[in-house]
Parts: sequence; structure tokens; C-alpha cells
Amino acid sequence: MIRGREELEALEERSLASYGSRSRLSRGRRHPEAPDPLRTAHARDRDRVLHSEAFRRLQYKTQVFVEQEGDHYRTRLTHTIEVSQLSRSLAAFLGANVDLANCIALLHDLGHPPYGHQGEVELDALAREHGLGGFDHNLHCLRIVDLLERRYDHPGLNLTWEAREGIGKHATFFDAPEVPQEFAGTPQPGIESQIASLADVLAYVTHDLEDALYYGFFSLGEVAALDLPLVDQAIADAGLAGLAPARFVRHGALTRRLLGTLVRAALEETDRRLQEIGPAPTPDDVRAQTEPVVQLPDPVEEQVERLIGFLLQRVYRHPMVEIMCDKGRRLLRHLFEHYMEHPTHLPRQVQLRLRAEGDPSDRLHLARGLVDFVAGITDRHVVLLHEQLFSPSARLLPHID
Repeated sequence: MIRGREELEALEERSLASYGSRSRLSRGRRHPEAPDPLRTAHARDRDRVLHSEAFRRLQYKTQVFVEQEGDHYRTRLTHTIEVSQLSRSLAAFLGANVDLANCIALLHDLGHPPYGHQGEVELDALAREHGLGGFDHNLHCLRIVDLLERRYDHPGLNLTWEAREGIGKHATFFDAPEVPQEFAGTPQPGIESQIASLADVLAYVTHDLEDALYYGFFSLGEVAALDLPLVDQAIADAGLAGLAPARFVRHGALTRRLLGTLVRAALEETDRRLQEIGPAPTPDDVRAQTEPVVQLPDPVEEQVERLIGFLLQRVYRHPMVEIMCDKGRRLLRHLFEHYMEHPTHLPRQVQLRLRAEGDPSDRLHLARGLVDFVAGITDRHVVLLHEQLFSPSARLLPHID
């Protein structure tokens, strides 16, 4: 027997906790569409994200370490897949909607420009210098899914309100964007959005720690010297206490145990907060709380914040990372400023789109289009375009649009 959408919606009704988002109760899409006969609304959302151009481009976008520097560094895509896996697990354990949590996790970094956070800093500065209100990758992600992707009979991916809320209210230690007005009616987003936000933090803390140990940014002894009980226990459980393993040894045993401890702590704290709301909290009861319900316990969160501070000093601000990202920033600025003065040098498809959506001679319209274009391309595409524009010996190959 083939299970169609109605059977899957009935299964959701039986299996989800009271606060889980029911697909059949979605607040809908921006452009009306007939329901899919086989997939629930949120499964359809997830599939659209996976098939988007923006998702494919994450493969060649920087997470922390510039992707050309090594085959084993995590990229934006591998990070996103790890956040997706964590979100699915957390949602399943908590009785939330797995498809929706997965969709938001897959979405959460679509708006990042090339060269990681430093690329975002540069693009924000360029946008402000040219009369735009700045650049934020979360808000740009909404622009991608609402307008820029072109695969259907409507602009964007036409995702459900709940999936879009998950991006409009995505918040971590590093991200606190201004919430768009359509999602500002409640203090918090739905539980699936909160799950994806916490999964983002857990993924980058543990996996950036693993990458940094592997490439020798610091030693295991220096990590142990932080005197974080959470980390010390993971080191002991992994059988690494007192050892000095070679630099190029994967510390998967350490990060696996650390991540498992963080997941269990998050589940227990989330369950406690949900019980405090009442016997059967609804999705909107979760949204009405003054703080997220998907949280780490305070003592554990304090240790995670200290670990993030250590990574900030020893990894994210490491000269190798800063040098490569500064190179990327200069490349982005060179491209942007060149195209502002020579818009006819833009790839043909970009020019056609600019003309279709406004007057390319309007400087503000051109700047808006350039922000969209530059934010969408990958690190290696930036290098290719820069070589074609500024290197006398570079071959003028057709642009990759």
C-alpha cells in the first residue's frame, strides 16, 4: 500500500507531541498551490531546498577554513549536512516535526556569501556604501527562497510560513538578525526552528574543535587546560587523557563523545522547560515563551560559551584564517566595484535579469542586483571571475552563471 499525503498527515497526528508542527495545519505559502498527493507540506519544503541552486553552491563556500586549503576541511555544505542530521535526531527524540526541522537546517546557511563571516562583513560594507541597508545572511536567505530561486511557476521556492519563520528567527551565539515584521508577533519561533538553531551551535563547536586539533591549531593538552568538566569527561571517555597523540590523528572519538553529551543535556533541559509550560503545550505556546525552550542547561551553556571563546581566539582569528579571508574580502570588493562601473562585463544571465527587473542604469538597482549576484557565487567562482577580469594572461572562458 502506498502511503499518500493524507495517510502521512494522519501519522503525524498520532506520532507528534502536542507542540510539534502538523503539516496539515501549516499557515500556508505566499503563492497558493494545490497540495502534493504524496508528500506533506514540510516534506515538500525540504525537497525544494535540496534541489535548489543555492544549496548546491554550498559545496564550494567557506565554513571557517577556505575550501581550497585542504580536502578535509568542513565546507558550508558539510556543515549544513551535519546540522541537518542533528536536527533530525533532536526532532525525533522530542516528538517534533522531523521534516520541518530538517528543512530549516538545510536552509539555514543558504544566504551566506563567499569567504564565510568575513565575506559577509565585506558585502555588508559594500551594500551600505552603495545606498542599501546592509547585508545579513539570514535575511538574504529569505530573499533567496522568496524571490531569487527560479525553478517553478512563481518566484522563489514558495516555502511554507513555518519554514520561512525558521530562517527569519534563526538565532545562535553569532546570529541575531532583525526579525522580519511578519514573524514578529511572538517572542520565539516554533520548536523546529529552535531545534535547528541549537543544532547549528552544537555542530560548529564540536566539528570546528575536531578540525582545529587535526590541523594543529592547538594541542589536546591546551584543550584540557581550559578546565571544562564537559570536555575533560569527553577526553577521559575517549581514552585520550594523558596522551599526546600525533597531530594528524582524527579526534573523532573526542568530538563524538562531546557531541553525545551535549545532545543528551539539551534533550533533558528542553524536556524540563516544556513540562514547565503545561501538560500539553501547543506550537504557539512554545512561541509565546520569553526564552527558547530548546536550550542547554545553564552550566553546560557556560562551558560551551567558554569553548567558543577559545575557538574564537585560536582558530577564527588565527593568522592563516584571517589572511585567507582578507584575501577573499579584497577579491569581493574588486569584483563589486568593477561591476558597478562596468555592468556590461557581468555574466549575460545577470544582465538579462537586471534589465527584466528594472533599469540597469539606476545605481541603486544595480547595487541590489550585484549584492544578490556576489552573495550567490562560490569561493572558487570569485577567484575565476577575478582572474578573468584582472589577469592579463587569463583565458576569457564563458562565465558560469
